[in-house]
Amino acid sequence: MARLDEASTRLQRAIDNLEKVVSARASASGGQDDKALRDALSAAQRENVALQQLTSTVSARLDSAILRLRRLAG
Repeated sequence: MARLDEASTRLQRAIDNLEKVVSARASASGGQDDKALRDALSAAQRENVALQQLTSTVSARLDSAILRLRRLAG
């Protein structure tokens, strides 16, 4: 679980950095967006959502497995 949390944190940092770069380039170019950066940002945001969903699913399954093990252990 810690690895998923770390990956999620790294991905969120990458998205934050991309957002900063996009904003800086937009400011430097007089507001004209760089399509490649916008596309990369969108892809990173989609990946982040997917990773958060996966983390949630894994967490729920682990909680369920732990509960079953505790019941079996008595």
